[in-house]
Amino acid sequence: MKKKWFIVVVLLLSVVSAWAGKVYQWRDADGKVFYSDQPPPIAGVKERQIRPNTVGNASQPQAAVSAKETVILWVNANCRTECNQAIALLDQRAVPYEVKNADPKDEKSMLAFFNAVGTLQAKPPVLIIGKDVYKEWNSPLWQGALSKAGYPLPQPKK
Repeated sequence: MKKKWFIVVVLLLSVVSAWAGKVYQWRDADGKVFYSDQPPPIAGVKERQIRPNTVGNASQPQAAVSAKETVILWVNANCRTECNQAIALLDQRAVPYEVKNADPKDEKSMLAFFNAVGTLQAKPPVLIIGKDVYKEWNSPLWQGALSKAGYPLPQPKK
């Protein structure tokens, strides 16, 4: 019975402190820091704002990422294996993307590749998500970039 009351008291105290919203911070003459929900009668007090706990909802998808970034995949004829893996990754994640060919024999496509990537030293596949450019095939890096851009991981088949 005592355990139940203890839990109830702790929960009530945590709810009451969350409702308070304002916290005041000050130091005494010895340099000790104090916090209170009531302002002390001395000068030099800093008002602090309590923010809600966001740790508990870290596994939820980000609501701010609703308009997903445009995805462009640069390929060429020489990157068969890596380009096929990159395409498979994008298809697996159901990412809408545009494929562009960086053909070394076509000056116009190489100029577009240079303008998009910023260098001719990058070797396809090159992934562009919005303004972020990933200049080498790296599956874990690309997976993280796609997640950051709001493209969910594929759900395991049951």
